[in-house]
Amino acid sequence: MDNNGLDIVSVIFLGIAVVIFLYLRSILGSRTGNERPYNPDTSDQTQSKRDDNVVSMPTHHRENREPVHEQPEIDIAEQIRKYAEDDTVLSTGLHEIANADKNFDPEQFMQGAERAYEMIITAFSEGDKRTLKKLLAKDVLTGFSAAIDEREGKGQSMATQFIGFDKATMLEAEIENKQSEITVKFKSSLIRTVYGSEGEIIEGDEKEIDKVTDIWTFARAANGRDPNWKLIATESES
Repeated sequence: MDNNGLDIVSVIFLGIAVVIFLYLRSILGSRTGNERPYNPDTSDQTQSKRDDNVVSMPTHHRENREPVHEQPEIDIAEQIRKYAEDDTVLSTGLHEIANADKNFDPEQFMQGAERAYEMIITAFSEGDKRTLKKLLAKDVLTGFSAAIDEREGKGQSMATQFIGFDKATMLEAEIENKQSEITVKFKSSLIRTVYGSEGEIIEGDEKEIDKVTDIWTFARAANGRDPNWKLIATESES
């Protein structure tokens, strides 16, 4: 092959090489000679600079929060004066209970005692032992249950309509055997009727209102977790 032929082949291969070079350069890019060499020690710094540009969500620190407005503490001495005069046995007993139980509130107790009274006499009239079990101490529950069983055994039934309280008064308060005990006298108005097996009235009157006085004692653990009071003793005055 002559020199001219060789030159033509060389030119062809040179052209192909230039095309390939330009193609690779477009895909991979080219170095300018001014690039910084990779240094692993500076990579964290670069990331840190990037992190500095990230805006964090604001957080609320405890000391910056708005203060929580708690319910004002009751003046226990003032509350007790509503139910007992100073320097009386009742007042001393209520203070003793309050000292053992910081959550004791005489007014709340009386409201609860009145609700319990109505629930108990209604449950007894209806023979509702399940409700009575929640409100009575075991020995009192035994007595109430026996009376219900006796009544039902005779085929009798009772209907009681609670009219309201004439008066409810605290009589005694003390801590006995690590148990807070408060005795209340209830003067109430009721319509109470007992029916025989044939539906006849054998006691009371469906329209006559009875004035009833009951003296009940409620108790709960002096410093226990259970906030509920239970009836532990009853006494009636006709």
